[in-house]
Amino acid sequence: MTFRQAVQNAPSPVDCAYCSGIQALKGGHRKYVECSDANRLTGSIDLDGALRQDSKHASASRWDYGIGYRPESGSEQAVWVEVHSAKTSEVSVVLQKLQWLCDWLNGDGTEQLAQMTNAAAKDIRFVSVASNGVAIPKHSPQYRRLNMSKIGNVVRKLSLP
Repeated sequence: MTFRQAVQNAPSPVDCAYCSGIQALKGGHRKYVECSDANRLTGSIDLDGALRQDSKHASASRWDYGIGYRPESGSEQAVWVEVHSAKTSEVSVVLQKLQWLCDWLNGDGTEQLAQMTNAAAKDIRFVSVASNGVAIPKHSPQYRRLNMSKIGNVVRKLSLP
């Protein structure tokens, strides 16, 4: 199963959201994702954009992007990226978006996308990328909440091998 096929098996309107490479990422957000071999970035979706007009998800705090990634060895995986302000006041928003994404993957999303997500290494399954630097002190409760979540640390750039 490829990322493209998994996206096409998702319910409408996500099934039509597939783009090659990281073309689904808004122009300014592409700089936050890099890979040693761009050919390993097999596709992407703007999940937030696709579901913005869907009445079921329109008012939800939606996750930004899904990216298909093929590691040097192994099958394609799904990596989920949220580009967001990394301030203590925004941690609860990002965690709310993560909960929404997990619920979507296990509900309205496809079993294939959920399986491809679970196949990814834990440190790249769900990635929060800081849009303007990181301002979450390591001693803060918000930092601890992030570290205990499926996100772990906020990064300035997602660098895939």
